[in-house]
Amino acid sequence: HVAADPSRTAVISGEHSLTYGELALHSSHIARTLISRGIGPGHHVGVGLHRSPDLIPSIIGILKSGAAYVPLDPAYPAERISRMLASAELSTVITTPELSPRFPGASPLFPQTSPPQNDLPFPPRQPDSRLYAIFTSGSTGDPKAASVFDSGFANLLDWYIRELSLGPDDRTLVISSPSFDLTQKNFFAPLLTGGTLVLDDCHTYDIPRILRLIESHRITLVNCTPSAFYPLVDAASSDAFRPLSTLRFAVLGGETISVPRLRAWLDHPDCRAEVVNSYGPTECTDICLFHRMHRGNLDSFPFVPLGREIPNVQVTIRDEELAPLPDGDTGELCIAGAGVGGGYLNDPARTADRFVGGIYRTGDLAKRLPCGTFEFRGRADHQVKVNGYRIELGEIEIALDSHPAVTEAVVTARADKLTAHIRGTASASDLRAHLADRLPAYMIPSVFLFPATFPLTPNGKVDRKAIASASSSGSPDHFGPTHSPLETRILTLWSELLGQSVTDPTANFFDLGGTSIHLAVAHVRLREMTARDLPITDLFARTTARALAAHLSSQTATPAANSARSRAQLARAGISRFKRPSTP
Repeated sequence: HVAADPSRTAVISGEHSLTYGELALHSSHIARTLISRGIGPGHHVGVGLHRSPDLIPSIIGILKSGAAYVPLDPAYPAERISRMLASAELSTVITTPELSPRFPGASPLFPQTSPPQNDLPFPPRQPDSRLYAIFTSGSTGDPKAASVFDSGFANLLDWYIRELSLGPDDRTLVISSPSFDLTQKNFFAPLLTGGTLVLDDCHTYDIPRILRLIESHRITLVNCTPSAFYPLVDAASSDAFRPLSTLRFAVLGGETISVPRLRAWLDHPDCRAEVVNSYGPTECTDICLFHRMHRGNLDSFPFVPLGREIPNVQVTIRDEELAPLPDGDTGELCIAGAGVGGGYLNDPARTADRFVGGIYRTGDLAKRLPCGTFEFRGRADHQVKVNGYRIELGEIEIALDSHPAVTEAVVTARADKLTAHIRGTASASDLRAHLADRLPAYMIPSVFLFPATFPLTPNGKVDRKAIASASSSGSPDHFGPTHSPLETRILTLWSELLGQSVTDPTANFFDLGGTSIHLAVAHVRLREMTARDLPITDLFARTTARALAAHLSSQTATPAANSARSRAQLARAGISRFKRPSTP
């Protein structure tokens, strides 16, 4: 595509764009800089960038050098980033001068440096070359980097492009993190088909903004978790789903899909989109099973199937001894074939535990139906999915156990909430602060309970099922003074969004289990409630009902005569009919 039409737009990020010719030139500069530093095949290079114009040239530049890339989220706690750098043995990180202090010990490479004064050739890539490594949660307390081969990723892209008939007229919007496994294929598929890749360069999940991007750029494909997509559908509903009218595909993965949350949109006569339910672990190149959903087949199953294999990938259901089970029996879902990756970087023990004889053991329970499709049946271990993130509960427990006032910790997950059960003398606020220095926000429990004892199984082990099912009648740490009417309205809204009674105006929204997606829904609801055009950053800066109410009270309300237009625009954005964004 560079040779055929170098002036064609390849990447758009905010007000910036790159043509195919500029992308090729910029990525070549980065590649030759890396090669001049002795980086090439067998090396891994960190990418510590947000969804910015430099992101795609940096990734392609690393691949041109022969190395593999490792995306690192600059928003992660410093201690976690340090453990990632050490675990993957990353000596170089492509980042910006502003973000470089987040990656201590690694040599920074800034994408906007002057072109290298050399014409070093690019080494050829091989099918068994490592393409990238993505960090996932680790049961031993350390995150682990799962690597993927060129051949497996090429197989994924070949299926993805052919199955969705992607071409030069398609525009893909990326709203997910660069460090998320489902994001990676969307960096490359548009560029392989002469299409356009649009990056949302905003650091917050802003529903009206994302809908404007979809509409203004005529986006045809978006790929994210169901929890991130539902609010967009809800928001577009009051305008007959017009903001989503250009979509051909919504590829959703990471958690179970709720058909009721999507039915009205998919059944609408102006909807031309399909939903693709995608399933696959990071260790096996993102997708191994898929199921296409449209208005004609929403009720074909009483559940949303995992679907069928993509080409050259074999999925089997096996017992504890890895013997294959017949159709209809529930067992562990195991993967073989082209998608199986190269294991965990610098961790042969964990690799040997999960990768056995060319088969990857997912830990997911499933069964194959006689028709050939697969049905998800839960987990076989302590790994969970919360809001689309794969989490090892053991990693959180180890972080809690490192607090000197904790004698024992058990973490459970239920209804997209993490609950920490603690024995010891630490307070909930102390533990939240302790975890904030060690874990990303999505891994910090929203509820802390302090039982006197833990129930045990007959063989003397902690009974996790009994703990998870026990009633959580604990009360909040403290309650603030009587709250104002505006505080009450905010607390009522929070209670609705979070599915729990919230009465403390001094409680932190994120400590209560709120996510950036919850906050985005609250943002548009508050704009409607107050008739004010408040930026979403105001909510991130004021995460208690008291602080937010004080901020809103200090502003002058927009006169009704002057706010009619803005309220109409808000109605078109669909803020009047939001539902709770988490998966039922």
